Amino acid sequence: RPAVPPDRPSPVARLLEDLRALDRAYSPGHHGRWSARRRAGLTDTCVRALFEAAGAPSGVAVVALGGYGRGELAPASDIDLLLLHGGRESPALGDLAERMFYPLWDAGFDVGHAVRTVRQSVNLAGSRLDATTAVIDARLIAGDPGRFDRLREGVLDQVRRDPRAFAARLWAHCRERHARYGSASHLLEPDLKEGAGGLRDVHAVGWVAAALAAGRGVRGLEEEGWLRRSEREALEAAEEYLVRLRSALHLESGRRGDVVRLDDQPSLAEALGFGNEPGLAAVDGLMRATFEHARAVEHVTGSLFDRIAR
Repeated sequence: RPAVPPDRPSPVARLLEDLRALDRAYSPGHHGRWSARRRAGLTDTCVRALFEAAGAPSGVAVVALGGYGRGELAPASDIDLLLLHGGRESPALGDLAERMFYPLWDAGFDVGHAVRTVRQSVNLAGSRLDATTAVIDARLIAGDPGRFDRLREGVLDQVRRDPRAFAARLWAHCRERHARYGSASHLLEPDLKEGAGGLRDVHAVGWVAAALAAGRGVRGLEEEGWLRRSEREALEAAEEYLVRLRSALHLESGRRGDVVRLDDQPSLAEALGFGNEPGLAAVDGLMRATFEHARAVEHVTGSLFDRIAR
C-alpha cells in the first residue's frame, strides 16, 4: 500500500495503517472470511468518520453495497458506496460526495460510487439484476436509518413478490456467466470469482436466501428444506478456501485479479501451506483442492436451483 503523505486526512491515514497491519498480521494464505470482515470493519470506521466530518445534510445515508456490503473485502476489492438522499441533489450533497470520495481516491482505493434517492434505487433494481443483488447485500454505514430501511424494503418486496421468478432470473444469469468464464473446477487458470463454482455462485445462494428464507442466509435455506446440511457445510468450507486463495492472490501479486495464473500458482501453493509430496507436487495439491471446492459449489448451486425450479 502507498506511504501516507503528511497531509492525508486522518481517517484515511488510519485506514491505510490499519490495513497494512492486518496484511502483515497473517501470512498471505491465512486471510479468510474473518480477515475480509475485519477489512470491511476498518473501512466502515474510515467512511463513517469522513461522513461525519463532512457535515452531512439531514436525511442522507451512506450505504455499503456489494461485497463491501456483505462485509467481505479482499485486499484489492472495490469499496462500493451509495449516498442515499431524499430529493433533488443540492450543492451540500455534492460537497458531501466530494469530501467523502476524493480522500479515498487520492489514497489509491478503487471506490464505486453513486448518489440516488430511494425511488431511483428501487426503480433501478427493478430493471437490473446487479442493482438488485447489490442492495440485497447492502449495509447502512452512517446517516438516516429510515431511508436505508425504505431502500431495503422496496427491493426485497420486489424479490419476495415472486421468489421463484427471481431465482429463475438469477440462475439464467449464472449460466450466462459460466459460459463466459468457464468452470473453476476444470480450467488450468480458473477464475475464482466469476467462474462456475466460484465465489459469485456462493453469493447467488445468499441472494436466493433473501427471497426464500427471509434473509436468514444459507442456514435459513437449510431450515426451510431447500438445502441439506452436508451441502451447506460444503458450501461454507468452499467459501472459506476460495476467499483465502483470492486474498492470497491479491497480496502475492500486489494487484486486483481473480484468475489464478500459472505463474502465480507456485507462490500461492506455498502461501496456502501446500508442500511437495511423493507423487503430488505442491502446485498440483493447490489446484486439486481448488477444483474439489469448486466442484462442491457447482453441485450445491445446481441442486438448489433445480429444486426451486421443480
